[in-house]
Amino acid sequence: MGYEPQHFTAPDGTKMVVLTAAEFDRLRDLADDAEDVVAARLQLERIRQGEQGVPGEVVAFMINDEMSPIAAWRKYRGISQTDLAEKAGCSQVWLSKIEAGTARGAAKLRRAIAGVLDAPLWSIEDD
Repeated sequence: MGYEPQHFTAPDGTKMVVLTAAEFDRLRDLADDAEDVVAARLQLERIRQGEQGVPGEVVAFMINDEMSPIAAWRKYRGISQTDLAEKAGCSQVWLSKIEAGTARGAAKLRRAIAGVLDAPLWSIEDD
């Protein structure tokens, strides 16, 4: 406890800071949270402006076929997992893990997935 970050200047003049891994992880999580807040505010504004919700077919896939929200939207849009992964900028394996709920993916990737699916960001969240 009481750890103070170390500051130094690299040979090229770049100012550097050394943090503990725990502090780095905490700061990265805060940045992800901030991105989520911005995305949520944008979505709330879209809803206030009359953006539609989730189509019944998507809800039916989620309930009747027990699909994750992303998989349900993907089926509704007629997009393969490979195509969605490519367009969103990740691997098919990573997208498969996100759909299965074993991985979450960064906020930036979730926004990209929602964008490709033309789905509200909040509607692809599993939690």
